[in-house]
Formats: sequence, C-alpha cells, structure tokens
Amino acid sequence: MSNTQIDLEVVDAVVVGGGGAGLAAAVSAGTRGMQIVLLEKQAELGGTTRISVGSWIAACTRLQRRANIADSADDFRADMEAFCGDMITLDDPKLRCLLAVESGVTVDWLEDLGVVFAGPFPDPVHRVNRMHNVMPGSRMYIAKLAKAAKRAGVTIRTRASARDLVTDKRGNVVGLDYSDAKGQRRILARRGIVLASGDFSGNREMRAAYLAPAAVAALPLNPDSMGDGHHIAQRAGAALRNMDMVFGPLLRFSRLPKAGLTDRLPEWSWLARLLAQCLTRAPSWMLKPVINSLLITHMSPSDRLFKEGALLVDLDGKRLNTAAAAASLANARDVTGYILLDQRIAELFTRYPYFLSTAPGIAYAYFHDYARARPDIVHRGRTVQELAGKIGIPIESLRVATEGLQHGALFALGPVRAMLTTTEGSLAIDESCRVLKEDGTPLEGLYAAGGAGQSGMPLRGHGLHIAWAMTTGRIAGEMIARRVPVDLEEYSPAGQAKS
Repeated sequence: MSNTQIDLEVVDAVVVGGGGAGLAAAVSAGTRGMQIVLLEKQAELGGTTRISVGSWIAACTRLQRRANIADSADDFRADMEAFCGDMITLDDPKLRCLLAVESGVTVDWLEDLGVVFAGPFPDPVHRVNRMHNVMPGSRMYIAKLAKAAKRAGVTIRTRASARDLVTDKRGNVVGLDYSDAKGQRRILARRGIVLASGDFSGNREMRAAYLAPAAVAALPLNPDSMGDGHHIAQRAGAALRNMDMVFGPLLRFSRLPKAGLTDRLPEWSWLARLLAQCLTRAPSWMLKPVINSLLITHMSPSDRLFKEGALLVDLDGKRLNTAAAAASLANARDVTGYILLDQRIAELFTRYPYFLSTAPGIAYAYFHDYARARPDIVHRGRTVQELAGKIGIPIESLRVATEGLQHGALFALGPVRAMLTTTEGSLAIDESCRVLKEDGTPLEGLYAAGGAGQSGMPLRGHGLHIAWAMTTGRIAGEMIARRVPVDLEEYSPAGQAKS
C-alpha cells in the first residue's frame, strides 16, 4: 500500500478496541499527556465488557479495608491457582502474580474515575470476600471510562477496522493501517500500538482451527469478537499461547426481549452509590427487582436442575446427555433446546440450596422468580399435548422424552442455547503487556490487553476476565506512555520492511 493512496497521521499511541481493556489503556495513557487515538470497529463502544455480568474479583482494595477484611496478593494468587486445578500447568506465573497484585489497584483506580462497586461479597473459590459488583451494571464501566477518555483528550473513532500493522526496517511496530468510512488510512505511533481487540470466540474459522467440536458449534456470546488482534500481530511475528484452551460452552437462556431494570437505570454516580449501599445493607426483599433483573438476564441455569431429575431435549424432542449438557446441545439442531421438569422439581427449586441461577455471594433466583420475570421462557402444560403446542416440539417425541416426569404439570424452560462466552488463547505478553515473539523477546512497539493479550493464562472463575481486561489495559497505557518515542522516518507494511 503506497503512501499516496491513504491518509496519514502521526500520534503518540493507537489503541485498537473500544471495550473495557481498550478504554482503560486509552485513559491510562491519555491522562499521562499522550496523544491517543482509539479505534473501535463497531458503531458504539463497549465490546464484550458491555454485555458481561460485570463482577470483579480483587484483593487489597479500599472496599475490603473499609469492611475490615484482611487480604493479600499471595493468598489471592493461591486461591486462583487452586481453582485452576490441572490447568495450572498452562499458566504464566509472572502474569498470575501481576493479576493478583494489580487487580485491586485497578478497582481503586476505577473508583477514582467514578465507577461504583458494591461489596466485597463472598465467592466459594476464595477464602475471603473478594467479589466486587459494579453498579448498576457493566455498562457503567464503559460510560465512566468513555467520559474519562474524553476528558483526557483521547480521539475515539468508531466504525474503524484495523487491517495491518506497520513496521520499520528492523521489524518494530510503528503504526497501523485501518479502514473507515473515508477509506484506507494509515496512522503512525511514536510510542506504540495497544491491541485490545478481544478474543476469537466469534470467529468460526479460528474456533475450527483450534477448539474442540462442541466449542466450534456453540454460539458466541459476542459474535463480533473475531480475533482481529491475533491475526495482525501474528503476521508481524507475534507468538500465540494456548489457543486450544476454552471454558465452555455453557447453557444460556435467550436474552430478555426488552432491557432489564439494571440496563434501564441511568448511569448516575449518586444512584449507583445508593444501589451499592442498599445491596450491602438493605433486606433482600427490597432488592428483589434489581437482583432478579441481574440474575435472569446474564446467568446460566444451575447444573443442579439435572441432578434433581430435569431433562434436556433438542428442538426435535430428543433427549440429550445432561452430564455434558452444553456440549450435547452444541451438537443439536440450531444449538437450541429446552429444559424439561415436572411439578415436583419446580416446587423443589423454590428455596435454598435449590436455585436456578445465582450472582455469587449476593442473591439467588428460584423457579417462581423466573416464572414471574421471564414468562417468555417458562412454559407450562397440564398435559404433554399442551406443552408440545407451546414449545413447538412434536407431541409423540415429547411424550417419549417426558416419560420420567410424572408428578403433576409439566414445564419447559427455554429456549436454552449452548453459548461460548470467551476463548482463552491469545497473544503472548510479558508483565509490561509487551507482545512477545516466539523466541520470547518483545515485538517492540506492540502491546496487548484483555482477551487479545491473555498470554494463554487460564482465567477460571467469576470476575477474572473483566479484572484481567481492565488491569492489563491500565498497565499497557502506562507502559506505552513511558516508552521513549521512536523515529518515524522510515516505515513499511508489516512483513515488508524497507531495506
């Protein structure tokens, strides 16, 4: 691509991706006086962060200290490692320590930017309360970071898609080619590029190349996560790590036909603080509308349903293996089915510990909560024929499938789908978020954060992916601001350096 064919500009740094990781990187660098351009390929900011639960695990935060909770980064790291089990052999110990130490720092940093958390709450994986929940929901991260980016002078361009990295004659990254409504453009960066473009869960070709069949067939939570950063960095010489690692697929109900209460609340800090105080101190009955909106919007149905006798069928009424429910459903027609139960099971799931979904350490949603708040996915039939008519499954197939359900009325929960929330494989990075080559040396000028820069580290458990995303974004922004600016006299498309 010749220079005469494209617009050319020079800035301090470019961030690719407008989710939590990218915005954190842009704010972190922008508040240090850097001239930053953030490119987001979609029409609006948010990425996977916007549609996430929003819970965050961290140690040594101000909220913990206010609650007189004694914690340490070492204990946090040990709890994470224990929960990973055998997968810990795939871990990067230095990056695990980085997350353990810096996740709490990032929570405090976000609070300073106006993000409000409730908690900390317990999570069974952790020895002390470490669960921090953003109020009123994950879109608060995006709203507050976008506002901070604007204050810092960050230039945000939406509908702008990264195409290729630009390298100098030594192979160092000095810029980026991208496209937007104006056509092909080139931007040079004196201090470097941050790739915060997410994972590759939405890219079926990449899933087929790296993942097991069930993960290939599952529906991505964020279909726009196409592994863009993985591609352009690999072409420039970057290494990939643990590309075959994935947690899931998981069962997920279809989303609410309209925005839930937590998605409709305005992003006012005073309201978020009030909600946080209520969540911590108020009686549970006062919180039911808010909590139920969270629980029935984002959470997966509990596996305990199947242990107590519920069944899973595909759209043709064929019974599926409930011991591997999501994997079985992933191979079914349209990756979609229904959970079947009778009156006995429905009545059982009206009290603890028999819940349909949970926000760890906060609250639980039971069958009657779903029946009231999600009538679109709770279907009741006095007979097999009546239920079959409501969910569109052939009567005879459903009759055979429900032979073990003989206690009163029949219920179908769904449609339920096999969903892939995230992929774990990504670009290799070091503790400064610098992207690494196969020989372990940095690809100078290139940084990565979030799902693009996870270095294949297994982030098993609640609240770790979002903690990693914004923590590495913050660190990448800080590191890129510290980097000595380079001479941009000579540059070329990645892989075609000038001699």
